[in-house]
Amino acid sequence: MERDLWGFKDVRELEKSTKDMPDMILKEQIALLGKKTNFTIYGKPVFIQVKSPLIEYKVATIFNVVVQALDNYEKTLLIMYSNPETEYPVSITLGSSYAEDCEQFSPQYTCHDKEDFETAIKEILSSERVLKIIQMLYSKAVMLAS
Repeated sequence: MERDLWGFKDVRELEKSTKDMPDMILKEQIALLGKKTNFTIYGKPVFIQVKSPLIEYKVATIFNVVVQALDNYEKTLLIMYSNPETEYPVSITLGSSYAEDCEQFSPQYTCHDKEDFETAIKEILSSERVLKIIQMLYSKAVMLAS
């Protein structure tokens, strides 16, 4: 007889227990972008192992917006920095690239719990800056599709 000494029953239970973690919340928002725009624009996460001594986190998750009609043009909306073994804290940078963050790490948000994180992501994704980016990219993509 096989002994199962793990603290979870199966993948469904594991998925349910991780749905409120930062990576899963971000993944959900990335997926929603495609659904909301009929995949004219969609989100794409890019993971990078952080090597910079200036950044105290080990992983960077880059949230890129992709526009297939514009030859798969990609625009970074935000970069979330985290550690693989911990849920929080996470830090978020806006308007910079990973390379720029490695030279000068200055996150606009540092989130210590789920509420902080959801508030930050909602503020970012519903901001005028992000809305203008989405509108412009969508407009160009639809024009080319006609």
